[in-house]
Amino acid sequence: MKKKWISILGTSVLLISAGCQNDKEITPDNNSEVVEVQEGDTELISLEESSLYEEFESKQIDHVHGIGYPGNRNELLIATHNGPIIYQNNSWYEATTNNNDYMGFTAVSDGFYSSGHPGEGSDLPNPLGLIKSSDRGNTLEELGFQGESDFHFLAVGYNTHAIYAVNQQKNSKMDVGVYYSENAKDWERVQLNGTPDKVAGIFTHPSDSNVLAITSPTGLYVSSDQGKSFNRVTEEVGISTMVFLEDKLLYAKQDTNKQLVLQDLSNGEQKEISMPNEELKTIDYITVNPQNEQEIVFHTKEESIYQTTDSGETWETLVKQGKVVKK
Repeated sequence: MKKKWISILGTSVLLISAGCQNDKEITPDNNSEVVEVQEGDTELISLEESSLYEEFESKQIDHVHGIGYPGNRNELLIATHNGPIIYQNNSWYEATTNNNDYMGFTAVSDGFYSSGHPGEGSDLPNPLGLIKSSDRGNTLEELGFQGESDFHFLAVGYNTHAIYAVNQQKNSKMDVGVYYSENAKDWERVQLNGTPDKVAGIFTHPSDSNVLAITSPTGLYVSSDQGKSFNRVTEEVGISTMVFLEDKLLYAKQDTNKQLVLQDLSNGEQKEISMPNEELKTIDYITVNPQNEQEIVFHTKEESIYQTTDSGETWETLVKQGKVVKK
């Protein structure tokens, strides 16, 4: 999905990117259900033994809607228009069923949250509403808005599971705007005071649900009070995407050679991350392995994916312009 800078009807912003003091587990209401997509035990097994995933044969990856490390495992999941793809130990795997178009994909400590549309041949409701999976998409927990809302833009705390959702069309619980929930049931509108007219994405801290950030063509803005007020924490430069670490934030400048910057949350100290030695398009998704903060992965607008395991000292090209790079 191409990134644009535009505004939202009814609020100060529309977010064209999508991914706590209260450490609460998501508890769906009594009407929520788990949709069994494929028979089998919900306990995770290795990808090699999984009946849901098989080795990726087509070697083409495009129409990416998000990347992350779900379930606190060393598995990079890439959410695409044609279903999830996983990269682990130099091998690629694709889902054999449940190839849903996961929009708003956000990885968390025990799985992922998402929205979007069901895959071909699926009997799931369209749109998917708000869903969660704790087993690589084998089963989907319906958290609400099935058949009525497609949340393209979600931010969910990796450890808190607190949710910020951008609602672009009125539904049964929300008007148009940005909303917050700690339990996927009770929603309150986010004020978004002090934000620019145009923004690109919304992001939240992994373990402090009060901390919220938005990217924009004029910089990166951070709130420590759930969006009641924001301060710009960077120079006036376009920021295409970012990711929170526990005590830092990592962001990508738009259309510059020195794109990645690591910034301390407490004192603002900045460190540039060395980039791959080639011309790059704008970064639109970025993630960090929660088990190893030196492992950074980003995706660019030209459908390329790069990975470093040493904070940028060396980079490996995983996907080049939509094609998996052979080892």
